[in-house]
Amino acid sequence: MVDTLDDINLIAEATEAEEATAAEGACADGATPARRRTIIGRPRFAGTVGAVVFLWASFWPTLMPRSFVTQGAMSGISAAIGYAVFTLLGWLTGLVLARFGVTISPAARRIAWIVLGVLAAIVLVIGGLWMCGRWQNQQRSMLLMDGLGWWFGIPMLVVAAIVAIILTLIGRLVGRGVVHLHRLFSRVLSPTLAAFTTVIAVVLIGWFLFNDVAFASFRDWANSAFSAVDDGTAEGIEQPTAATVSGSPDSLASWDSLGLQGRTFVATATPTDMISEFQESIGNQGADVVEPIRVYAGIKSADDVEERADLAVKELERTGAFDREVLVVATATGTGWIDPDASRAVELLHSGDTAFVTIQYSFLPSWIATLLVDGASAEAGAVLFDTIYEAWEQLPEDDRPKLIIYGLSLGSYGAEAAFAGQTAENSVANMKARSDGVLLGGPTNDNPAHRQITAAREDGTPVWRPVYEGGETVRFFNDVDELIPLDPDWEAPRYAYVQHASDPVGMWNIDQIWTPAPWMDDPRGPDVPEGGPWFPIVTGTQGVFDLMAGFSAPPGHGHDYMLEWPGAWAQVVPPDGWTAADTEALNAFTAEQRAAAGADDPVTSGG
Repeated sequence: MVDTLDDINLIAEATEAEEATAAEGACADGATPARRRTIIGRPRFAGTVGAVVFLWASFWPTLMPRSFVTQGAMSGISAAIGYAVFTLLGWLTGLVLARFGVTISPAARRIAWIVLGVLAAIVLVIGGLWMCGRWQNQQRSMLLMDGLGWWFGIPMLVVAAIVAIILTLIGRLVGRGVVHLHRLFSRVLSPTLAAFTTVIAVVLIGWFLFNDVAFASFRDWANSAFSAVDDGTAEGIEQPTAATVSGSPDSLASWDSLGLQGRTFVATATPTDMISEFQESIGNQGADVVEPIRVYAGIKSADDVEERADLAVKELERTGAFDREVLVVATATGTGWIDPDASRAVELLHSGDTAFVTIQYSFLPSWIATLLVDGASAEAGAVLFDTIYEAWEQLPEDDRPKLIIYGLSLGSYGAEAAFAGQTAENSVANMKARSDGVLLGGPTNDNPAHRQITAAREDGTPVWRPVYEGGETVRFFNDVDELIPLDPDWEAPRYAYVQHASDPVGMWNIDQIWTPAPWMDDPRGPDVPEGGPWFPIVTGTQGVFDLMAGFSAPPGHGHDYMLEWPGAWAQVVPPDGWTAADTEALNAFTAEQRAAAGADDPVTSGG
């Protein structure tokens, strides 16, 4: 500890010496004052080395393609981090050399700067202007996205330079603040005590600015902004009149209490004429079609999660949901959103003889909900399922609906909470004992059962498509084509995960900042580029940008699962006599409906 504090003093003394030297030069040349030169002056050699190395690594492809703005911002952040890390290492190296009386000649410094300049030019020209765009276009072609123009690297490097310079100047300003704080304490304290006090003060000030200023302001903004959004109603959405959905005049949950996503969900139940049209298209003329049941309890429908779950059960009883063929217990995403393609697909599949139920636990986007209301999804998922299961279990075994668990993204995390045990074996056993099937899409890396099953996968199977116990109960699917063939030997209850190899929500975790990510192992996923190696810190930074890009990926890649739902439902809970040809027909029919509705239709737009 004493050595560390001594080093802090040495750093402060070295910085003050540099200031003094710079001040002398400034007086002689009539240049700018020393303090300004320290903050805005020439870069440090070690820091520049780090910036160049990290910049090159930032060009490598990862899970998601990037626009020039995204690539530029990510490269600028990476370069700034590299500059900071290597500047610190350079300081420490200088302390060691000073202790042993080693000095570096001016000639050697000049040669080093020349070599570094050549390497930097190579990185900028070859890496930034040529290789980066080439890698991005190769990845885009894998995802059937339009390619980038030849000019991609130019604006990208401009954005990277602006971001890196701003962050580096902020870092220098903070560093100067620490040195001045140390100097202030040194006037009244011994050198060791001054260094110790400086460290404590910096930690306390940093924590205050992060927690009590930045985080608190962010929390207040998020709650205010998204609560206002939740009070609204999507364009084209009107209160339904059918008694089979919540929010109708017959409902125990008022229309105004459902929230934005709840109102959209109940008002867009699949029309019976659409269901009939599909059933006729696969040869089921005159099929017995009924109006689907959709039950939803919003945050304002009841005071807490338990009361919302109780209200949902009462709504199920009111609508006759326990007499349906399939009862889907779903956990929503952070905003309360249920993927409309998922709910529509199961209703088409079973001629509307379904009930789909969920409750709202937040109005925040999932990533914000994870930060601000951690555990809310798991609580809602477990409480809702347990409450419904208690009522469902009382029904005659041969006269009750198939009980299916469903969740997407953060909703899959909450859905797993109903049966997650201490081990993969426990979790799967719980699911088999308490449900007739599970369908989870885009699982997060934090999903407890998903992590258990992935960790217990058979040797040689990749993390993006693990095989657990030969696929006896649990199976993983990566794309639409894999979901078409039906396996009659797959016994119920069936437990299916739909996850894309390129989905950063499931593949990224904080560990890849300091250790290679499992998705980088061979073989890589079919929509993940080969050759992008792992690099400390940079790969983790890229992963954060992948998370943001994953939600805007083309369907069938990243975090968009709209194409997979028809086949996934057919795998988990197929109607009697269902065939692979029927799945292909359902895929085609839902695609036609999306195209006819258009992007502005509330059924096709997410939340």
